[in-house]
Amino acid sequence: MRRGSSERELAARWEMEAVAEAKAEAEARARAAVEQVRVDAGAAGEPEGKAEQGQPRARAPARPRAAEEGDARGPQRPPRMLPQSKPKGLPAPARGLGQLPKPRDKGRGCKRSSGCPPDERAQRAVTVDSSKARTSLDALKISIRQLKWKEFPFGRRLPCDIYWHGVSFHDNDIFSGQVNKFPGMTEMVRKITLSRAVRIMQSLFPEEYNFYPRSWILPDEFQLFVAQVRMVKDGDPSWKPTFIVKPDGGCQGDGIYLVNDPSDIRLAGILQSRPVVVQEYICKPLLIDKLKFDIRLYVLLKSLDPLEIYIAKDGLSRFCTEPYQEPNPQNLHHVFMHLTNYSLNIHSGNFVHSDSTSTGSKRTFSSILCRLSSKGVDIKKVWSDIISLVIKTVIALTPELKVFYQSDIPTGRPGPTCFQILGFDILLMKNLKPMLLEVNANPSMRIEHEHELSPGIFENIPSLVDEEVKVAVIRDTLRLMDPLKKKRETQSQQLGKPAAGKEDLDSELTGVSDANPEAHLPSICLKQVFPKYAKQFNYLRLVDRMANLFIRFLGIKGTMKLGPTGFRTFIRNCKLSSSSLSMAAVDILYIDITRRWNSMTLDQRDSGMCLQAFVEAFFFLAQRKFKTRPLHEQVASLIDLCEYHLSLLDEKRLVYSGTAARRRARPLIEQSSQETLPAAQPAGGSPPPCMIGAKKLSHSGHALS
Repeated sequence: MRRGSSERELAARWEMEAVAEAKAEAEARARAAVEQVRVDAGAAGEPEGKAEQGQPRARAPARPRAAEEGDARGPQRPPRMLPQSKPKGLPAPARGLGQLPKPRDKGRGCKRSSGCPPDERAQRAVTVDSSKARTSLDALKISIRQLKWKEFPFGRRLPCDIYWHGVSFHDNDIFSGQVNKFPGMTEMVRKITLSRAVRIMQSLFPEEYNFYPRSWILPDEFQLFVAQVRMVKDGDPSWKPTFIVKPDGGCQGDGIYLVNDPSDIRLAGILQSRPVVVQEYICKPLLIDKLKFDIRLYVLLKSLDPLEIYIAKDGLSRFCTEPYQEPNPQNLHHVFMHLTNYSLNIHSGNFVHSDSTSTGSKRTFSSILCRLSSKGVDIKKVWSDIISLVIKTVIALTPELKVFYQSDIPTGRPGPTCFQILGFDILLMKNLKPMLLEVNANPSMRIEHEHELSPGIFENIPSLVDEEVKVAVIRDTLRLMDPLKKKRETQSQQLGKPAAGKEDLDSELTGVSDANPEAHLPSICLKQVFPKYAKQFNYLRLVDRMANLFIRFLGIKGTMKLGPTGFRTFIRNCKLSSSSLSMAAVDILYIDITRRWNSMTLDQRDSGMCLQAFVEAFFFLAQRKFKTRPLHEQVASLIDLCEYHLSLLDEKRLVYSGTAARRRARPLIEQSSQETLPAAQPAGGSPPPCMIGAKKLSHSGHALS
């Protein structure tokens, strides 16, 4: 009760201060407007009430703002019952249209009052709901404070511009704004799902996706794993491999261990408890100070369609705390030597907390690059390889992310737009080739570390290295997602002013040279890599185009699996059936592939063909139709063929819909002509405009058929 009452007192005190500030501001504006009206009208004795009518009335609300904007106990999202009263001249805020409702004071005052400057709305602070930020809350608060935005730490009944969640997208009652999580991202970057997505791309482009270690999914592929290891050993008796075992749902190094023989995995008994991914262990990593390290890079996925990717210019390097030696039976269990996870090494007696960015067990990636550059390493080549790795990995993940997105936020249903910060864990090999270890949907954004004062007693100490990197990533992510930036640019164009640079945009709007709210901030640390380099990587997006076909034939909005009717419709509409592939054979293909994939999938909520099963079926159809080409050419040719037939079908449907509309309109036109035209109307009179358009449409239909 104490905690709840203190939160309510804090919220109430905050709201009272905000109301008082708003009232004072409204009174000042009212006085200024009165003086302006007096000067314009030339009548100093004009009644004040007339001048006040043009002022924004909502600046001095009749009820406390706590009931509208912030309440520690109340719901944290827009209420389902809309206010019954609304200002005249403004449309009622329709529920769930995905549009941010305009405040009554600004929308009304700026339209009707000549004393209100045209840039008034551009000065509104962006609102951020941080009630579910969790471990990223401290860095988020610093970022919001630097941007001079408005934070709602207890949620808000009115919609916010940005909702910052700590774990995953799970709120179905957010109808507008932006959320920093994509639906399905947590599932997509799990060890098994990521391995399957990359494996599909490796089958199409093996040389392009050789940055991911060879992987096996156990227990499903245990026999395949044993057979392939035996085959390689028979061909090269000197090969002594080491494998790293990663539990599918593990994080922070939990449950990871090394083995050098496949039989050790079965002896560990892990397969009976939870599935794992087994990968070839990278035995020759790049060392600094004789220590193994990895790189945590932060990647912003700003949009899925169109695809937009940004990479932070700096990251973190996490070091092991024991000098590295190549794996052997004696050191396989030395986790401080082989595993770079921060959550593991922090418990080592050799872990070094440092306020310097170039020393200690956690450093900035830029300090590592500086050190490599001093030794003559081509840093541009290293960055180029890392950028290529990131883009290719995101291209592998986006097809199924699109399926998740349309399931949670179907087309036509209101919902927020999404963005997300991902954590890429990358290992540099001795030859400086980057290798992808894993992708984190919820990378740690904590900016402090625990210091043990005495046994069992800890205190949080600020980490300057974490704060330097993570605050910049969050702050500049918010800057890129700023929903008011486009409004300011639009208003600048409406005012007839030439397009300005980002630094001068706000000063042009306000007429004040130092009015830019970002003037005190450094340049954005996030660099766009896609679509900037789209021409170099678009040829890899074959599975993405297959996902578009898959989503088209799902039929029911919100589902993620293709039913047998949808699969048959896909075959029929794309003209893929033939004498050698009857519809009965299509049904058998659907049943066989769907049954096998459903046995490997833990999620049995929906029955039907998942996207990965559809991709396998698509590969089968492509290999049958184009036998002599490489697989990626076969798949590309089949996609082109499907898209061609579907485009023809869409054009015909457009023609038929136009013809149907003309037929429905004909009785109305005839009835209207009988009522309004004289009886002696010539039979050869000119047809109405709608009929002319219908005739043109019908002619184009004949041309298509």
